[in-house]
Parts: sequence; structure tokens; C-alpha cells
Amino acid sequence: MAQTDAEANPEKLSVLIKQAVFPPYHASHGTPHAVVQRSFTFEFPQGTAEVDQTDYGHPGRFNPPHAKSIPLSLQPATPKIIVAAEALASLLD
Repeated sequence: MAQTDAEANPEKLSVLIKQAVFPPYHASHGTPHAVVQRSFTFEFPQGTAEVDQTDYGHPGRFNPPHAKSIPLSLQPATPKIIVAAEALASLLD
């Protein structure tokens, strides 16, 4: 049986979420509190988008996610990618 183009090259989206805790006075932030950093990596057929989120400035309460790296081909979808990161973050809280 012959494969169609859709079967041979499926469209997919992969998401990787990493979370790290940096101790008080760490070189990356210097504050007297631990800082939690989340990184969301969205792998689209058009490229990889990265979104970050931290609780910097308010321990235990996360700041809104922000785009760290969005390829040109995905820039029109930036607001949707950030909303997706917010939704995923809500599952972690």
C-alpha cells in the first residue's frame, strides 16, 4: 500500500517543558530568594519556538510567560504560543 504525503510527512507539534530552581543569590538572579524558571520549547514543522516563565520578584507567584525565541515563520502565531505556554503552566501549578 502506498503512503500519502500526509502519512509520509505528518504534521506534528512537540512540546518540552523544563523547570529549574536556582538557589538564593545565584549568579543568574542575585536575589535573596530561590527563583524558579520554566522553559517551554515548541517544535513545529516550521521551526522551534521558546517561551520562558519565572517567579523572579515574587517567590511562588509566576510572572506571565514571554517569548524568548520565535522563528520568523511562527511570529504571527506568537500570541497563541504564549497562551499555550500559560495553559500548560496552569497544569503545573
